[in-house]
Amino acid sequence: GKEYIKMIEKKTAVLFEVSCAMGAICAKRKQNDVKNLSSFGRNLGIVFQITDDLIGIIGDSKLTKKPVGNDIREGKKTLPIILAIKKAKGKNKKIILRVFGNSKASKQQIRLAVNVIRSLGVEDEVRSMTLKYAQQAEKSLRKYTGTAKNEMISLLDFVIKRRL
Repeated sequence: GKEYIKMIEKKTAVLFEVSCAMGAICAKRKQNDVKNLSSFGRNLGIVFQITDDLIGIIGDSKLTKKPVGNDIREGKKTLPIILAIKKAKGKNKKIILRVFGNSKASKQQIRLAVNVIRSLGVEDEVRSMTLKYAQQAEKSLRKYTGTAKNEMISLLDFVIKRRL
């Protein structure tokens, strides 16, 4: 799990972090504001990516327009997949590993692996992790008030609650 977060911090999170920092810099805000908004962006980026990876496993492909299970078939080490492999035992573990990184996995094998992952309760674990980072993001905005703060909190809530 820690390696996964480090990877996100170097990719998605840094993009969000820089975007938020640039807003503060362009508005000629104090260094402390840049720091706070950078922190908000970094944590928002982590929440976004973890949620996106979860949707890639348990999402409804009719809504997402992405085939569910692609990440498993491609062998991506996303948080939901890492947790599922760690939690799974015996036959269930074999079902997941048969599909993981197997470009020739059938739709039926992928569907079976996705159902196993869903049955392991990975979603709840991943969602509680996103809440931890969301709280950190919210903490970064604690000293602010007004509509801009409310809109940023709304954005954070939207990202957390995305369930596609």
